[in-house]
Amino acid sequence: MLTVRRLAESPRSSIPEAMGSEAELEGAYRLLHNKHVTLEKLTAAYGDATAARAREAECVLAIHDTTTCEFSHASPEDVGYLSTGKAGFMAHYSLVVAADGSRRPFGVAHVEALFRSRPPSRPSAKGRKERNVCGPNSAKNPERESLRWLRGFVLASERLKDCAVVHIADREGDSYALFGGAIQRQLRFVIRARLGDRRARLKDGSQGTVKELARASEGVLTREVMLSRRNASSAPREKKGHPPRDARVAQLSFSATTVELQKPRYLESLPETVTLNMVHVHEEHAPEGEDPIEWLLFTTEPVATSADIEAVVDMYRTRWLIEECNKALKTGCRYEDRQLESREALLNLLAMTLPIACELLWLRSSCRTNPGQPARQVLTCVQLQILHALGSYKLPSEPTVHDALWAVASLGGHIRSNGEPGWLILHRGMAKLLAYEEGWLAREKVAGLSISR
Repeated sequence: MLTVRRLAESPRSSIPEAMGSEAELEGAYRLLHNKHVTLEKLTAAYGDATAARAREAECVLAIHDTTTCEFSHASPEDVGYLSTGKAGFMAHYSLVVAADGSRRPFGVAHVEALFRSRPPSRPSAKGRKERNVCGPNSAKNPERESLRWLRGFVLASERLKDCAVVHIADREGDSYALFGGAIQRQLRFVIRARLGDRRARLKDGSQGTVKELARASEGVLTREVMLSRRNASSAPREKKGHPPRDARVAQLSFSATTVELQKPRYLESLPETVTLNMVHVHEEHAPEGEDPIEWLLFTTEPVATSADIEAVVDMYRTRWLIEECNKALKTGCRYEDRQLESREALLNLLAMTLPIACELLWLRSSCRTNPGQPARQVLTCVQLQILHALGSYKLPSEPTVHDALWAVASLGGHIRSNGEPGWLILHRGMAKLLAYEEGWLAREKVAGLSISR
């Protein structure tokens, strides 16, 4: 599809800038506003392509997340309201990656958009907002937003039916409805706990909160992990959940136990109890003034050995990839900056942009996770010829992925003294490489015609 190709070649450009001519621009706008083109149809097409790539792996991880898409230029009455009152909607999707340690992204298996037709409630005269709907009443709403998690698990599993799939979710997915629904459907998962005060019972009959039971379990192994620096967020909720920190080496202790959770009375059509394995990760001897790392992970995966426990933790650690994909979508592809005002056009553009964001993620992660693999794993033979001939970075005769992507980064203006290139600079170089490739192939075509004459 020409429109997608143009956006992939220059995702940071505006739509008029990315299209090659007025005819292409008119065609792009017609496509985006075509009532017969929908988010569901477009995502079904590349969802099948994702499943085909995923079949190369014995097991894959389906990472689920919800990201907010804000459009300051649009009317909230047309595109929906965010919790801030601004125009936008929530995009919930499933990123599929290899579970073999390479973390190679295969694509997106499922995506849906959630819209709010009303602005957030305002504080009353007493300065308090309206109370949230209680659990029993919320559970009766068949359109409640929390159902997106189980829906994503189920639809991604159906798409990836020829693969072994483990679903990964952050604390927002911590709910008995998701646990019970996934177990009923025999789905595998690793979900981080949000409610440390949830009551649970051990096999020996002892009871307590999940945090108390986890902290009482005996450590099985320790591991040193490098924690990156995290800047303070301007959003109060984000700042509370992910406080700022300095980079440091953390000594983490891992333990595991098995717990039984009781179903809340207001939920129906779910098992009365679910039995889950629970992995506890906590930091020993955290620096003074720093919050120690602590994770509680609910999982259906085995935890009988230290290798099992490490595997569960490593599965959950792949979740950061979907955060990087969100950055690729919003920063690398500038999705929120597109000056489209209708809901339908924005949804169609989302469907076209997510695969591009995955490719940006693949370029970046390849350079960092598989530096010694042959360069042909990520670049074509023609692209490597161009880098040998025109690139400022001197490639060896048998370049690795690391060599090739450093050469691509140099096309994007990267300076070696700045350290490893990020995905933005890699994409800038890739855009130039694609333009060079088009001219290179045109030259070969002309040369072939001249020889034939």
